[in-house]
Amino acid sequence: MASKIDDILERFDRTSDQFFSKDEFRTKLKTGKKLRIKYGVDVTAPTLHIGHAVNLWLMRYMQNLGHKVIFVIGDFTTRIGDPTGRNELRPVIPREDIDRNAKEFIDQARMVLRFDDPDLIEIRRNSEWLESMTLQEILDLLSHVTHARLISRDMFQLRLAEGKEIHMHEMLYPVLQGWDSVMVKSDMTIIGSDQLFNEMMGRLFQEKNGQKPQTIITTKITPGIDGKAKQSKSLGNYIGLGHTPRDKFGRVMSIPDDLIDAYFRIYTDAPLDEIDRMKKEIMLNPRDAKMKLAYAIVGLYHGHDIAAAERDWFENVISKGHVPNDIPALHVISPHIIAIDLIHLAMPENSKSDNRRLMTQGAVVLNGEKLSKPTATLTLKPNDILKVGKRNWFRIEIVKLNEFETEELLFKPMLVKDIDLIQKYIPAWDIVKYIGKLPGSAKVAADVAREVFKKVLSKPEPKDEWVWKIMSKATPEKIIGVAYLRTDSAHGNQNIWLLPDHNSKKLAQQAMSAVNEHAFNALGFQKVVFKDAFAHAAVSKEMETLRKQFLAMDPTLRNRDEPMGAWGFTKEGWQLMKDQFRNIATETQNVVSDDKKTRVLKEERRQRRLASARPKTPSSENK
Repeated sequence: MASKIDDILERFDRTSDQFFSKDEFRTKLKTGKKLRIKYGVDVTAPTLHIGHAVNLWLMRYMQNLGHKVIFVIGDFTTRIGDPTGRNELRPVIPREDIDRNAKEFIDQARMVLRFDDPDLIEIRRNSEWLESMTLQEILDLLSHVTHARLISRDMFQLRLAEGKEIHMHEMLYPVLQGWDSVMVKSDMTIIGSDQLFNEMMGRLFQEKNGQKPQTIITTKITPGIDGKAKQSKSLGNYIGLGHTPRDKFGRVMSIPDDLIDAYFRIYTDAPLDEIDRMKKEIMLNPRDAKMKLAYAIVGLYHGHDIAAAERDWFENVISKGHVPNDIPALHVISPHIIAIDLIHLAMPENSKSDNRRLMTQGAVVLNGEKLSKPTATLTLKPNDILKVGKRNWFRIEIVKLNEFETEELLFKPMLVKDIDLIQKYIPAWDIVKYIGKLPGSAKVAADVAREVFKKVLSKPEPKDEWVWKIMSKATPEKIIGVAYLRTDSAHGNQNIWLLPDHNSKKLAQQAMSAVNEHAFNALGFQKVVFKDAFAHAAVSKEMETLRKQFLAMDPTLRNRDEPMGAWGFTKEGWQLMKDQFRNIATETQNVVSDDKKTRVLKEERRQRRLASARPKTPSSENK
């Protein structure tokens, strides 16, 4: 038993900074009791990095020994905002953002913690107990804490020194976080040193409530990949659990040489004696040592096969300057685009100022030439090669918006001059009823719609809404309808209008299918919502057929929870549904053919009846 406990303590010593206290921890381990390890997170931003994972790996180690992690999602305290490291009031985060962030936190934590056994993990939300506390209970809790103790917190002292305000709800934050430890009966918690004040409050409340105080273990913190401040999403100097293997590998390769040893010891599971033997290599050949470090970190999270592949990619592309074989396509709507807009398409997670800085630093290259002027207008060609930074490569694909077609219909982008043709071919501007829902008389609505359409059609690419004129292949000079698509699903993505003479079920299905295919495959939509327009895309008497098909889909593949109960398809749902749409068109064609035969037979019978009803005329022989 003693040797096993020594092994545990030795494992913790590798990445731990402080114990409160080690003797307590040893005593708890001697009892053989299954420990409850509190892991509390406020879900202000759903980003975990390898610095956070130091704590997670220690918890995973304890899980493997049979102990249980109590994952406390601070959904209540997130609404207050932890003042840790902040010298100003934290903005309030909406509940729906908290719920979404909590899910993303759990998804990232699964990369380390075991969620496969309920005896090893328990997920709680601190709103379970904090929301129901009465004012009297809160006052009783506060009676155990002095103002002097709360105000002694370092970030509060900093604000006072700078003459900045401290709000009372912020001073309550450590009290509420401390109370979490009582409610989950925490035996120990593993934290960053910035949470020490709050968790010491937990020890205080546990003692006041007859519980043994939790053991607090703080872990070592290294500078981020820039060698300066600790890892932070806002500073961009972190290696995120959510980063791709390639990003992880590349970010490790960018760290200063003097961090290699510390990163090996804290962020990998390489044996310590092996790291000691590498000291000379780190000093004389830091690049190769860094390659080993990157391989170890990527292998820890993604497996060694992937780590080896990323090492080879980095060696060939970054070190030798070869163009990679697996460049992802970057779909560009127009060949003419402003340089900064192109970079934003390639790196949407960056702010425009970050992308602008990349350009001015010479880190953006198109076909081997640096792009340094953000406002320059580029003329792109298919298969142009764009490189952003050291590791981000893209092959340009021009999305041809000039036109697309179906078996019987042509779709061409509408021009401003086409507005007059719409009024000519669509009497009384009936389309106004369906696109825009503009108020007033048809004449007033048409005038307003004309200006709205001009603005939409005059926008430069990249756009967020598009209008196509629809022509029949049989009469391509005549507009028979309009298709409208926008990225704003709250008001319906898609609207299609066909002239009444052409609004057959078959053509309506062709039009809807063509626009959906273009939205999903060319423009990158993940869902299309029809709202009221769904009813206008098909003959009204066929709506029940469409409704039955829609409801027959897997519920996870349709969007029935849109505002006003709008109908629509996810991209996956459309892939399943489009075959049914083709079947409808085929069935319709067959029905039309059968109807035509039936009409011919009816007409023949009618003619025979008319002929038999006519009075007979004498034959020529009887005249």
